[in-house]
Amino acid sequence: MNGDGEAEQMAINYWALNSEGGWRYTVREVASTAKISQIALTQRLRVAVIARDPESPCDQCGFGMTASTRTELDQNRRLSATRSMVCTPCRLEVEEAEKQAAVERQERLVAEVQQRFGHRDQEPVVTQDLTLRQAVSLLALFRNPIDENYTCSIPLKAWLGEQYAARSEDGRKRITELWNAGLVTVHPSTPPSAFGWVEKDDTERAGLYVDAVRWTVRGSGPTGSINAALVKSVRTAFAGSWPDSWQFGWADEWDAVMLEEATAYLELCMEDHNLDFNPGERTRDVLADALNYFSLGALYNFIWRAARDSAAYYQRGGVPRKQAANSAIGRIERVAERALAESWDVKAYRRDRRLPWSSVSTTFFVSLLGIGDPMTITPENVTLAKEVTPNESDETEDPPTEGDSV
Repeated sequence: MNGDGEAEQMAINYWALNSEGGWRYTVREVASTAKISQIALTQRLRVAVIARDPESPCDQCGFGMTASTRTELDQNRRLSATRSMVCTPCRLEVEEAEKQAAVERQERLVAEVQQRFGHRDQEPVVTQDLTLRQAVSLLALFRNPIDENYTCSIPLKAWLGEQYAARSEDGRKRITELWNAGLVTVHPSTPPSAFGWVEKDDTERAGLYVDAVRWTVRGSGPTGSINAALVKSVRTAFAGSWPDSWQFGWADEWDAVMLEEATAYLELCMEDHNLDFNPGERTRDVLADALNYFSLGALYNFIWRAARDSAAYYQRGGVPRKQAANSAIGRIERVAERALAESWDVKAYRRDRRLPWSSVSTTFFVSLLGIGDPMTITPENVTLAKEVTPNESDETEDPPTEGDSV
């Protein structure tokens, strides 16, 4: 209580008990004696006095919970009957301790991650020992470094304008493959928010968010020099004589990259029509099968029409939105089969401007295979494709708007 004698007397009257343990004076009587309103009384008591109630003790320090009004005191007693109570000073002390523990825990996390996964001098990566997929993934990651000195990669989630891979899922998968193979390590400048604790087998271990990490290539010496040398080495290998594994493996990587690009366009078209869609194994099987016979531009044609017709199917009513969305896969499968059986001359659509080529795709098609416009090329034409100029072919057309005919 402060030194205000008038406030002190108000507090004594307000909290005074009678012989039966009830309040000696009503709030109205206390306010009348003090010649102020009940609202003003409450406001002055909140500032002038702190009452402790031994019948509702703090679970931490044992002192009675504080209350500035009779209502608060009654509430404290009701709550203390069913749960533990913690006074404000103890709560603030606990919160401060928890904050400090969280800071120390994060510091331990960062230290453990750097110890287990961080950059340190190791044997450098030998380009000729890489699989083709690893070489493509590495060059795509470090061809656009975080600075001009090639210090480290840009975190996947921070890429702007251009995506690392056509779909974020594929980007995380590729980086995880590089990490598991010991080809990349965590750069020391990676922010603490990129790390987290992971529970496994009832134990807690340090982990990381793959798309939030700044990566650097395994090697010895300054990271900038290591990454720059890797980029130069892979570019040189692409332009030179390929290892046998690359000669026999490029078609598999073609299928993988094209499938991600097709799936990304399908997701975009479904989103255009507000159809919730989550591609699964059947979707990937249908698109992969179509890509065995048609170019990506031709598959764009099938996808755009299927998404449009599925949206119309939903608008006619009688079917759930999810069923309408899933019907698009069957439409793509049927039209591709019919086009193949009847030898259709399928128009190939140009690239959708809202879906620019990813760094992985540009690295694979342009840097590795020398293809200017992958929208119209199929694997059997790759040898000829190296002679194609980067200009868009007149045989392709932009995806139509809703009012256009197909």
